[in-house]
Amino acid sequence: MSNNQRRPAGANPRTGWNGASRELAVAGLLAVVLTAAAWALDGPAAAGFVLLICIAVSLVVLRALIEPDQEPPAPEAPSELGPGLSFIGVWRTRSDLVDATKSLSAWEYRLRPRLTNLLAARLSERHGISLADDPQAAADLLRGTRHDLWPWLDPSRPAPPDAESKPGIPPNVLAALIDRLEKL
Repeated sequence: MSNNQRRPAGANPRTGWNGASRELAVAGLLAVVLTAAAWALDGPAAAGFVLLICIAVSLVVLRALIEPDQEPPAPEAPSELGPGLSFIGVWRTRSDLVDATKSLSAWEYRLRPRLTNLLAARLSERHGISLADDPQAAADLLRGTRHDLWPWLDPSRPAPPDAESKPGIPPNVLAALIDRLEKL
């Protein structure tokens, strides 16, 4: 009976280096025996030299065994993208939202760039509008709400020099802005 016939249904065969455990053990044992023999014949200097030779030879052999054309598998993309993948990401996002309502500098330098990037992506993917090339079309989409949201995300608007001392974005405007970005 072959190995494939003894293997239970659904079990994966030993692949990669898992299938070479005996060979690796023999190679390691050979290196230990050669190093011990060199130590016994000529002392620690010879043992160190033999060990280095064994390591160099094993690296050359391992390099020859690796298939150069083999590409590593592409990492799997998570089903949900964004900072909400971990507790720390959720906590950081929540902290950015709270800080942006308290300080205009937190809004200008942390949350506003993230939301402007989100706006650019939404406009490009869903409306075929480039925020960089046609900011007026983006402004028109954001002006159709109860609050005028465009001044908060306008990428051409510079941050005020005294942003550190001013209060941040009002919470109701931030909520309306996030709601509008979700609906775009």
